[in-house]
Amino acid sequence: MRPALAALWNARAALMYSLGGWTLLGAMIHYSRNVGTESSSQPENETDLHANQGNHKEVFTRETALGFKVTTVVTYRDVQPPITQLLRSVKSFFFPDDGPPSGN
Repeated sequence: MRPALAALWNARAALMYSLGGWTLLGAMIHYSRNVGTESSSQPENETDLHANQGNHKEVFTRETALGFKVTTVVTYRDVQPPITQLLRSVKSFFFPDDGPPSGN
């Protein structure tokens, strides 16, 4: 491979690596500011069954070979939005539509 072509591929890889790093950093900031405040405003009491009537939680704990403890919490909710509503909310995040809603 020629040195100029290798330098070009090195620059492309560095650009993709830095783009991923900044995206991760932005997602962490967004999560800590927006999503973190919503969940912290509602104290979670796992022993009170009446507080979480709509949710059902399963907690799985296992220990790895290196001695780390891994806990997985699976939350089942009774009311789930339809998949079209989820897709539209994701689409509206990337392509905001400021116009009036259509009748379709």
